[in-house]
Order: sequence, then structure tokens, then C-alpha cells
Amino acid sequence: MTSAPVEQTAARLAALDEWAGFSVRPGAGWVPLDAAEGFFGGWLELLIAEHGGRTVAGSTLGSSLAGAVVGPTVGAILLDRRCPDPSMANLIARPGDTGEFEARGVRTLALAVLPDDPAAGHPDSVVLPDEDALDDWWASRAAATLNPLFEAVRTRAPFGLRNLWGLTIDDVTATALWLAELAGRDQQAAWARAQRLLDALSPYAPVRFTRSRPFPVAGRLHQVRGTCCLYYRSKAEPGPPDEIRCDTCPLRDDESRHARLLAYPS
Repeated sequence: MTSAPVEQTAARLAALDEWAGFSVRPGAGWVPLDAAEGFFGGWLELLIAEHGGRTVAGSTLGSSLAGAVVGPTVGAILLDRRCPDPSMANLIARPGDTGEFEARGVRTLALAVLPDDPAAGHPDSVVLPDEDALDDWWASRAAATLNPLFEAVRTRAPFGLRNLWGLTIDDVTATALWLAELAGRDQQAAWARAQRLLDALSPYAPVRFTRSRPFPVAGRLHQVRGTCCLYYRSKAEPGPPDEIRCDTCPLRDDESRHARLLAYPS
């Protein structure tokens, strides 16, 4: 039996890296995002036990939720110029023992495509007229999913909406750069494509978000995130903050950032 177009895209992403892929209509052990709020209390307790603080736990939960939306959808847009449905009713995640998500997926075969896509005639495809329409379709549905989830996180952990949305914005550009590198594509073009997605998302976000900035090192394009995830405060990463901050953290100085990124394996 021929696989559905969304399954083909998921497989192509997974061939680049397992985390880049996503599951399609998975079985037991998964939580639909439209039922996720009922699990927030338990997930946060696991994350607090792992990281030692409610603020870092809230950041980590928000990042997991953002990744469940951004990973499958932005990945598909960047690789194949098509998009699984980012609605809350369609997205699903598999939580791990620490409260973070171990895998992301979709519950249906729904897929937005452009008119020249080979899948345009598939019964599960939504054909959109051009790339701008695809971006708006993604942005409006992604924001409608993330807004209530982030509001629910904010009521349970001291990590605000601006920061939660900031993590999401950083994830869009990080995903674009990472996939471009995995697929051997132009990172500058991927960065520009991600910026167009953020342009489309901006009117639907409830806060004005800070974007990451490009940071080229030795022919490879990295980013400096616009929002700190606070992971350096986690008890899972003991040590001086200047040493354990992420290499892309906005709180790290550019001199040490450049030196550390230069040491990345090619």
C-alpha cells in the first residue's frame, strides 16, 4: 500500500535525523495536545524534580509544547514545502519519564500543499494558492494551538507569555538552520524562509516577540536566541553560569560564543 503524503514527508525528515521526524497516527502512550492540559500538573512535578525549580520547569514544559507544534510543521515546510495540520486536535506527543516529550506526531493525514505538489490531488490534502497562503494557514492554526496551552502553563509556573512565545520563535529559526545543515541546503536561504514564517506568525501572537539573530562562524550559520530558556539554573547542570549557559544563549558574550561554536565538529 502506498503511504500517504504526510507519512512520506515524516519519513524523509526522519531519514535526516530521528528527532526531525514525526509519527503519524501513533498508538498507545501518546497524549493529544487538546487533552494535554489535564497532564500539566503531573508533568510539572516531574520537571521540578528534574530541574529543581518551578520557573525552569515552566520553561521546559513550554519548550516541549512549542516543539510539538514547530517540529513537525516547520520541518515539513522547510523540507517539502508542505505542512501537516498544526491544529490542537491534530497534534500529539509522547511524554517521557522526566515530563519532557520524547516524540511528536500527528493524528490525521491532513496536509496543506501548494498547487504544484504531487500530493495536490490526494483526498487528505488542502491545496493553497501560494507560499504566502501556506504561511498564513500555518501561522493562524499554530497560534490557535499555542495560545491556550501557554496560558495554562503561565497559570501554573512563573514563566510568562513573552518568554514562552520567545522560545517558540527561537525554535522556528533553530529548526530551519538545523534542517538545512542536515539536508545539505543553503542555511542563509533557510534563515530567510524562517523569517517569512515569523512574519506570518506575528499578527496572531498575543505578545510582541523578540527574534533571534544570525551568528555565522567559519562558514556555518548559528543563531543567538532572543529568549533565555533558564536551563543554566537547572540542578541537572551544576556549575558556574558562565560555563553552563547554552552556546546560543542571549546571556552569553559573543567572544566566548564564537570560540565555543568554532570548536563544533564539522
